[in-house]
Amino acid sequence: MQLLKHVKSYSGIKRYHGLMPKREAFLYEQGLLDEMLASGLIEEGSICTSCGNNLEGYRLSKNAELEFEKKGIHVADNYWEDICCVDMEIGQYLDKEHVRALMDIYYMTRVSLFGGIAPKEVLNGSYPSDVLSVLIDVGFIYRISLKGPTIRYKTGFVLSDRASAMLQQAGYVK
Repeated sequence: MQLLKHVKSYSGIKRYHGLMPKREAFLYEQGLLDEMLASGLIEEGSICTSCGNNLEGYRLSKNAELEFEKKGIHVADNYWEDICCVDMEIGQYLDKEHVRALMDIYYMTRVSLFGGIAPKEVLNGSYPSDVLSVLIDVGFIYRISLKGPTIRYKTGFVLSDRASAMLQQAGYVK
Protein backbone atom coordinates (compact mmCIF):
# COMPACT_ATOMS: atom_id res chain seq x y z
CA MET A 1 0.00 0.00 0.00
CA GLN A 2 2.89 2.35 0.75
CA LEU A 3 4.28 1.83 -2.76
CA LEU A 4 0.91 2.66 -4.31
CA LYS A 5 0.62 5.81 -2.20
CA HIS A 6 4.15 6.81 -3.19
CA VAL A 7 3.41 6.33 -6.89
CA LYS A 8 0.10 8.20 -6.52
CA SER A 9 1.83 11.17 -4.90
CA TYR A 10 3.65 11.87 -8.19
CA SER A 11 0.45 11.96 -10.27
CA GLY A 12 0.03 15.72 -9.93
CA ILE A 13 3.64 16.75 -10.48
CA LYS A 14 3.88 18.33 -13.91
CA ARG A 15 7.66 18.13 -13.95
CA TYR A 16 7.49 14.33 -13.90
CA HIS A 17 4.32 14.07 -16.05
CA GLY A 18 2.71 11.93 -13.37
CA LEU A 19 5.50 9.32 -13.35
CA MET A 20 7.35 8.38 -10.18
CA PRO A 21 11.01 8.23 -11.29
CA LYS A 22 12.67 4.82 -11.21
CA ARG A 23 15.37 6.19 -8.91
CA GLU A 24 12.64 6.68 -6.28
CA ALA A 25 11.52 3.08 -6.77
CA PHE A 26 14.86 1.74 -5.52
CA LEU A 27 13.44 2.09 -2.02
CA TYR A 28 11.23 -0.91 -2.78
CA GLU A 29 12.08 -4.50 -3.61
CA GLN A 30 12.17 -5.31 -7.32
CA GLY A 31 9.89 -8.30 -6.71
CA LEU A 32 7.19 -6.02 -5.30
CA LEU A 33 7.44 -3.73 -8.33
CA ASP A 34 7.22 -6.71 -10.69
CA GLU A 35 4.18 -8.04 -8.82
CA MET A 36 2.43 -4.65 -9.01
CA LEU A 37 3.19 -4.40 -12.75
CA ALA A 38 1.92 -7.93 -13.41
CA SER A 39 -1.28 -7.33 -11.48
CA GLY A 40 -1.92 -4.12 -13.40
CA LEU A 41 -1.86 -1.80 -10.38
CA ILE A 42 1.02 0.30 -11.71
CA GLU A 43 2.24 1.03 -15.23
CA GLU A 44 5.80 1.53 -16.41
CA GLY A 45 6.61 4.36 -18.78
CA SER A 46 9.32 6.59 -20.18
CA ILE A 47 9.35 10.12 -21.54
CA CYS A 48 11.91 10.82 -24.25
CA THR A 49 13.12 14.41 -24.50
CA SER A 50 15.13 16.06 -27.25
CA CYS A 51 18.03 16.78 -24.89
CA GLY A 52 18.43 13.09 -24.03
CA ASN A 53 17.32 13.48 -20.42
CA ASN A 54 14.86 10.60 -20.58
CA LEU A 55 12.63 10.00 -17.58
CA GLU A 56 11.64 6.44 -16.77
CA GLY A 57 9.23 5.61 -14.03
CA TYR A 58 5.91 4.28 -12.83
CA ARG A 59 2.38 5.64 -12.60
CA LEU A 60 -0.78 4.39 -10.97
CA SER A 61 -3.09 2.48 -13.30
CA LYS A 62 -6.75 3.37 -13.67
CA ASN A 63 -7.67 0.14 -11.85
CA ALA A 64 -5.61 1.12 -8.82
CA GLU A 65 -7.09 4.63 -8.80
CA LEU A 66 -10.57 3.10 -8.74
CA GLU A 67 -9.53 0.91 -5.81
CA PHE A 68 -8.28 3.98 -3.93
CA GLU A 69 -11.64 5.66 -4.50
CA LYS A 70 -13.60 2.56 -3.41
CA LYS A 71 -11.62 2.32 -0.18
CA GLY A 72 -11.88 6.06 0.43
CA ILE A 73 -8.12 6.57 0.49
CA HIS A 74 -7.07 10.05 -0.53
CA VAL A 75 -3.48 10.91 -1.26
CA ALA A 76 -2.73 14.61 -1.53
CA ASP A 77 -1.13 15.58 -4.83
CA ASN A 78 2.05 17.63 -4.72
CA TYR A 79 2.00 20.75 -6.84
CA TRP A 80 5.12 22.35 -8.23
CA GLU A 81 5.22 26.08 -8.65
CA ASP A 82 3.66 27.30 -11.86
CA ILE A 83 5.91 28.67 -14.53
CA CYS A 84 5.75 32.42 -13.95
CA CYS A 85 5.59 33.69 -17.53
CA VAL A 86 6.87 32.77 -20.95
CA ASP A 87 6.99 36.19 -22.66
CA MET A 88 7.11 34.92 -26.22
CA GLU A 89 4.85 35.30 -29.15
CA ILE A 90 3.73 32.07 -30.71
CA GLY A 91 3.91 33.58 -34.19
CA GLN A 92 7.65 34.18 -33.81
CA TYR A 93 8.51 30.51 -33.45
CA LEU A 94 5.62 28.45 -34.76
CA ASP A 95 3.25 28.50 -37.70
CA LYS A 96 -0.46 27.65 -37.52
CA GLU A 97 0.08 23.95 -38.11
CA HIS A 98 2.48 23.71 -35.16
CA VAL A 99 0.03 25.55 -32.91
CA ARG A 100 -2.82 23.25 -34.03
CA ALA A 101 -0.67 20.22 -33.23
CA LEU A 102 0.14 21.60 -29.76
CA MET A 103 -3.53 22.26 -29.08
CA ASP A 104 -4.50 18.78 -30.29
CA ILE A 105 -1.88 17.22 -28.02
CA TYR A 106 -3.11 19.35 -25.12
CA TYR A 107 -6.70 18.19 -25.55
CA MET A 108 -5.91 14.56 -26.42
CA THR A 109 -3.95 14.15 -23.19
CA ARG A 110 -7.14 15.04 -21.34
CA VAL A 111 -9.25 12.37 -23.05
CA SER A 112 -9.53 9.45 -20.62
CA LEU A 113 -9.61 6.89 -23.45
CA PHE A 114 -6.04 7.88 -24.41
CA GLY A 115 -4.70 7.44 -20.87
CA GLY A 116 -3.02 10.83 -20.52
CA ILE A 117 -1.08 10.80 -23.79
CA ALA A 118 -1.72 11.94 -27.34
CA PRO A 119 -1.38 8.65 -29.26
CA LYS A 120 1.33 8.49 -31.89
CA GLU A 121 -0.95 6.67 -34.35
CA VAL A 122 -3.53 9.46 -34.26
CA LEU A 123 -1.01 12.30 -34.61
CA ASN A 124 1.03 10.61 -37.35
CA GLY A 125 -2.15 10.28 -39.38
CA SER A 126 -3.04 13.93 -38.85
CA TYR A 127 0.27 15.79 -39.15
CA PRO A 128 3.41 15.42 -41.28
CA SER A 129 6.35 13.99 -39.35
CA ASP A 130 8.36 17.20 -39.75
CA VAL A 131 5.76 19.16 -37.72
CA LEU A 132 6.11 16.79 -34.75
CA SER A 133 9.90 16.64 -35.17
CA VAL A 134 10.18 20.42 -34.93
CA LEU A 135 8.06 20.44 -31.77
CA ILE A 136 10.24 17.74 -30.23
CA ASP A 137 13.47 19.50 -31.24
CA VAL A 138 12.48 22.82 -29.69
CA GLY A 139 11.29 21.08 -26.51
CA PHE A 140 7.56 21.77 -26.79
CA ILE A 141 6.54 18.10 -26.73
CA TYR A 142 8.05 14.89 -25.38
CA ARG A 143 7.78 11.35 -26.70
CA ILE A 144 6.35 8.96 -24.17
CA SER A 145 6.12 5.18 -24.15
CA LEU A 146 4.18 3.16 -21.59
CA LYS A 147 4.20 -0.49 -20.62
CA GLY A 148 1.62 -2.49 -18.77
CA PRO A 149 -1.23 -4.92 -19.25
CA THR A 150 -3.93 -2.23 -19.14
CA ILE A 151 -2.25 0.23 -21.53
CA ARG A 152 -4.26 0.81 -24.71
CA TYR A 153 -1.88 3.26 -26.43
CA LYS A 154 1.76 2.44 -25.81
CA THR A 155 3.45 5.38 -27.55
CA GLY A 156 2.55 8.99 -27.94
CA PHE A 157 3.35 12.55 -26.95
CA VAL A 158 2.83 14.94 -24.03
CA LEU A 159 3.28 18.69 -23.81
CA SER A 160 6.22 20.20 -21.98
CA ASP A 161 5.51 22.67 -19.19
CA ARG A 162 6.92 25.39 -21.43
CA ALA A 163 4.44 24.67 -24.23
CA SER A 164 1.53 24.39 -21.84
CA ALA A 165 2.38 27.75 -20.25
CA MET A 166 2.83 29.32 -23.69
CA LEU A 167 -0.60 28.13 -24.85
CA GLN A 168 -2.19 29.41 -21.66
CA GLN A 169 -0.45 32.77 -21.91
CA ALA A 170 -1.54 33.16 -25.53
CA GLY A 171 -5.12 32.32 -24.53
CA TYR A 172 -5.45 29.17 -26.63
CA VAL A 173 -6.24 27.02 -23.58
CA LYS A 174 -7.30 27.68 -19.98
